[in-house]
Amino acid sequence: MLNTGGLSLDQAPPIRVPFAFFLAAPLFAILAGGFLLWQGNLALLTRWSPAALAVTHLIALGFLTQVMCGALFQMLPVLAGARVAAVTRVAPLVQGCLVTGTLSLSGGLYWGGALWLVVGAVLLSCALLIFIGAAGLALARARGVPRTLQAMRLALLALLMTLLLGGLLVAVLLGAPIGGFTHWVDLHLGWGLLGWVGMLVMGVGYQVVPMFHVTPAYPPWLTRAAAPLVFAGLLVATGLTLTGSAVPAAWGFGVSVSGLVLFAVVTLILQRRRERPRLDVTLIYWWTAMLAALAAALVWALDGRVEPIGVLLLIGVGIGLPSGMLLKIMPFLSWFHLQHRQVTTRRFDVRLPYMQVFIPERLARIQFGVFLGALLVTVAAAGWPVSGWGAWLARLGGLGLVVSSVLLWWLQAGCVWRYREISRRLG
Repeated sequence: MLNTGGLSLDQAPPIRVPFAFFLAAPLFAILAGGFLLWQGNLALLTRWSPAALAVTHLIALGFLTQVMCGALFQMLPVLAGARVAAVTRVAPLVQGCLVTGTLSLSGGLYWGGALWLVVGAVLLSCALLIFIGAAGLALARARGVPRTLQAMRLALLALLMTLLLGGLLVAVLLGAPIGGFTHWVDLHLGWGLLGWVGMLVMGVGYQVVPMFHVTPAYPPWLTRAAAPLVFAGLLVATGLTLTGSAVPAAWGFGVSVSGLVLFAVVTLILQRRRERPRLDVTLIYWWTAMLAALAAALVWALDGRVEPIGVLLLIGVGIGLPSGMLLKIMPFLSWFHLQHRQVTTRRFDVRLPYMQVFIPERLARIQFGVFLGALLVTVAAAGWPVSGWGAWLARLGGLGLVVSSVLLWWLQAGCVWRYREISRRLG
């Protein structure tokens, strides 16, 4: 059984708030897969290609950041007792700017055009600054688990750094005379993937892995050190870049990567020691994401091609881990909200279904199988993009990503429909 002790819906937002973010996210993964299907290996030959830049931002902003924003709007009150002020007004504003800004920026990166880049940068700045402000105020008042709050606060700072560096890069694309473009891109990626994504995954993982998979708690030495280690490494890399030091900024990135590697290894060990032997699809997604992160770290340490690292992180972790969590979180939130409403309305004559009814496990496993095939094929295409099979593998990976994302959205929509049906019966 799930360990739901300490959870409360008293300050949680209406369920439509996180569900709006969750339902929109797969649409951007479909677009990203469509680019791969259309462009083939042109999107994987180099990270500097217009197609690669568009796909990267569709996944990182349209899918990953959208899921994370929706999850934090829900989880901050429930896990940390930190209510986001005016959430029913703030959340739609954040999502509207995030959706239109991502589309505009991705279009500008692919087709060119200063107007689209400027519009995208402005809208994304509005979305993320509003989100950082709202979530930051909530975290400042939070009195939850200290290490989880620490990781979340550092993740928000990393998101702010990612935004600032992204604005700098847009300025360079528009003609600003700023040198060292590739170094600033590396920092932008580092703060985004290692900082924002990595530390938020840590903070959330400290809570949801023991709760959903009934594992032992993360060891105190890891929760004390991992997120600060990642953050410190990024600060070192930034300082070395700013000062133009001869010492490579990769040393700082190496410190950050080591923190994430520790987290991934400990997570896999804890999940092997879980009390419940059942192998559900969320657990398999976690395994896949942690192994993808470790594989990316290994390729980076061996000075391999950047493009397979990007695929492993963006698709293997950036799409894989949120997808697995959505397949668990959406049924859990549906059941939890309905249980709370049943107690409030005293409609005990209405029987609530088990969580597995909201998203059937068999269909979720099919969705995972398609996703895993798409990931493996795309990694192979990124590793050997100029081979005779490169274009076909890339297009096959794009097709798999489209199909798996459509299946994910369909499973989510079914969960929402079942929630609404039972909610109507409760009155």
